[in-house]
This record gives sequence, structure tokens and C-alpha cells, in this order.
Amino acid sequence: MLKNVMQPEPKSPPPSLPLQPLVEALVNFHKTVPAINKTAKAQYGNFADLETVLSTVTPHLIKNGLAVSQGFEPSSHDNNPVLVTQLLHVSGGQLISRLPMVVGGRGKNPLHDFGGSCTYSRRYSLLAILGLTADMDVDGDFADLAEPAPAKPAAKVEGVADKDQPLSKEDRELCLGLIQELSADNLARFCKDFRRDFGLASDAKIAPVLTGVKHQNWMNENLKNYV
Repeated sequence: MLKNVMQPEPKSPPPSLPLQPLVEALVNFHKTVPAINKTAKAQYGNFADLETVLSTVTPHLIKNGLAVSQGFEPSSHDNNPVLVTQLLHVSGGQLISRLPMVVGGRGKNPLHDFGGSCTYSRRYSLLAILGLTADMDVDGDFADLAEPAPAKPAAKVEGVADKDQPLSKEDRELCLGLIQELSADNLARFCKDFRRDFGLASDAKIAPVLTGVKHQNWMNENLKNYV
């Protein structure tokens, strides 16, 4: 007589963890992403700047259903913002990094210090969350490039107060570049307050108006409120 032997039920595969698709995509990303070329120059040699890092990794992130988002949130202990870097996957998985920014005060224009810190912090956070390395400047200087010669100030207009003097081309481009770094919501608040404080129409374009030292001074005092 045959014994009725109970057969064990086949084991089902363990349920996927929330981060498993993201991890698998990140592994595939590492299999294909090329070396990051060191195209920028600093005082201590060549390194990979933010533009080079992004142009190298972005196509391979997209192929694997990945995306990187970077933005800012207020700090709870000082006036410097916190850089938030997110690695996102189409499955909904995400990794989040928060890096308190260090904005150096070296006697230069505060906007230069803030802009340099943004670029420097974004580059390091991006490489860290992707698990990559590149030959970056390691001197702790925020500058991405070799220290440039001092920019020539705009020609001073006689009989005009200092705050009403025109901006140099370099300072104006820096101001506009920092505005472009703002998120959509913060940009809308920035434009609204800028128009209010300078008596502009509610639909006035900001870029053509931002030409004077007084506008730069306003940004130095207020930009921290929009990051």
C-alpha cells in the first residue's frame, strides 16, 4: 500500500523590496557608464566639472529608467541652504541625500561664493549618490576653474551714486545664472518681490532690468530667501 506522502509546496520567490528595481538599474548603469573625462583645469591639475559629469551620466541614467534631481531646502540651524539630491527610478524607488552647504566668505562678492558652493556641492553629491569618482579639485576651493584674473569693473559713471552704477558684464551674467538655478516656485516668488521692490509692472521681464549695482546688492541681501 502506497503511503500518502505530502509534497512540499513550491516556494514562491521572495517579494521584491521597494529599492530592488532601483538597485538593479543602478548596477546596469555602472556596467555601461564610461569614464568621466577630466576636461576642466584648476590650480592643482585637471578635473571633471559639473557640466562634464552631467553630460556623461545623463544618457546612461535615462537608458536605465533613472533620473537625478537636485534642489535646495532651508537649514534648521543656519542661513546656508541644504542641497537635496534625489536618485529616482521609474518604479517609484528613490535614494535621497541631504548635504548642508558651506558658503565661504572670503571677502569676495557673496553671489560668487554662493554660486561656487552650489556648483561644488552639486558635483560632489551627484557623484556620491551614483557611486562614481572623478579627479576633482581637492583643495577645498569652491572654484571649478583655475582662479581667474579679477574681472574688470564696469566703467564708473561720473555724478551717479555708487548704488546706481552699472554692473560689469561678468557680475550681470553671474546674477542671471543664479536666478536660473531657482526652482519654479522660488523663481516666481523672486520675480514678484523684485518687481515690487523696484517698482516694476507685474508682468515686467527681470533680465533686461537687472543691470545695476543696486540690483546686485538686492540679490546679495535676499537671494537666500529663495533657495
